[in-house]
Amino acid sequence: MRFIESILFRDGVYHNLELHQERLDRTFDQFMPAIQSHDLAKILPPLNLEGTYKVRVVYDADEEDAEYDLEFSEYVPRKIESLQVVESKVFDYSFKYEDRTTINQLVKQAEADDIIISINEKITDGSYFNLAFWDGNEWLTPDTPLLNGVRRQQLLKEGTIKEAPISVKDLAAFEKVSLINAMLDLEEIELRVSSIKH
Repeated sequence: MRFIESILFRDGVYHNLELHQERLDRTFDQFMPAIQSHDLAKILPPLNLEGTYKVRVVYDADEEDAEYDLEFSEYVPRKIESLQVVESKVFDYSFKYEDRTTINQLVKQAEADDIIISINEKITDGSYFNLAFWDGNEWLTPDTPLLNGVRRQQLLKEGTIKEAPISVKDLAAFEKVSLINAMLDLEEIELRVSSIKH
């Protein structure tokens, strides 16, 4: 079974490396407890690059000799101008699996740039991002994420966002939504909640 860490490299610095390492360690503990996980600080090479890059670490966690592949690419955010809520059956994406078959099938159902996945009418995540909703006073993130992403963890630890139960019917109470992940900070990509398709 293969897993991914997508790490932000910006102007000489790998961001949130400690949180990425914690997730990698949890993955090994779950799927290959007899094997010590990789040390990202040793795997990732020093780079003399300016600008923003996505560093993709793909690794196996079900073989005795776990291997990893590194991919580096200049990062340009996708243009997201529309979102659609798509209801899904329950599925597990609590670890960052390389296999995204279920998520990709949900994306195909939507007539929008990307989706907001709901399960039992509870808001979870988008296809490749966590969500934060602005109610006019504070940023709230659903307490039912599919994946507790590193940016989400960072923002929660900082107190910049708070967890809350958010259902599909609650969306109307919010003004805007921000898409967050390892590559995207809060407020980098925002949409009006009134524009979300149901």
